[in-house]
Amino acid sequence: MTALRRFWTRLLRSPVSYAILVLCFVGMWLVQWMSENELKQIRDVYGMGAIGILLPMHVAMALTPFPSDLFSIANGALYGVTVGTLLSWLGWWIAALLQFGLGRRARKDFELEQETEHIPNWLRSFPIDHPLYLICIRQVPWLGMHIGSFIPGAAGVRWKRFAWCSAIGTFPGSLLMAAIGAGIVHWS
Repeated sequence: MTALRRFWTRLLRSPVSYAILVLCFVGMWLVQWMSENELKQIRDVYGMGAIGILLPMHVAMALTPFPSDLFSIANGALYGVTVGTLLSWLGWWIAALLQFGLGRRARKDFELEQETEHIPNWLRSFPIDHPLYLICIRQVPWLGMHIGSFIPGAAGVRWKRFAWCSAIGTFPGSLLMAAIGAGIVHWS
């Protein structure tokens, strides 16, 4: 079997492929839903129970290729900087752990351990498991979270190290976005 055919076979058999496809559709649906609904109305109707609705939506949106910053800004606008930061951090951290799990599954499905011999030496020497990389990659806008979660999972970084590094790495963006949301409400 040729390498290309083997790749396509693995791709079609991998649950990761279907999970990513489903997440893209979920992201499109959430973008549409957010354009038609006001998050403030949900909070007004459900009170603090709205967190049980908005937090899973934030996690789902953070897993998609669509930007989830709007949920973090809304958290700050709806709940203030402190609670908004906590909710944003929690949403992004849970999403990071789930994406890391997808990367781990892709490592198994595509037998990536055996494929590392084909990676150029300079790329193989890149310190993906270093805490500084795992924390700082999250500061790259838009793709930082996805790259900083999926790639370490696929590269075999330990869960414990990834969990604490991503917890630290998601905090600055959570604080910034919640502060923007709270500032918009304060100054409007």
